Amino acid sequence: MLIGVGRIVLDFFNNEKVSFKHKKLEELCNDLRRKFNISALEVADFDDPERCVIGFAVVIPETWKTASAQSLVEKICETIDQTSVARVMVEDWDLLSHGDEI
Repeated sequence: MLIGVGRIVLDFFNNEKVSFKHKKLEELCNDLRRKFNISALEVADFDDPERCVIGFAVVIPETWKTASAQSLVEKICETIDQTSVARVMVEDWDLLSHGDEI
């Protein structure tokens, strides 16, 4: 099986309220979970109102080709970039292989 993992750093420019950031992140993560069936959560910079780090992971069946798996992870990152109210500063993702390949 393949596991897609990602780390996205978002910039909430001139935001002064942590509660606003948390609300928007919860909406974004819920949308990602619903649309892609992935695990997504804020993983760092919890108390900084202008910065956030989202981590996500998705398990991909071993029957998928690597190009399809890469395309899925890229689509997740693209969706974050298009739907987030914050600007994407860093986008870092990878595909990990786990177990025996067929």
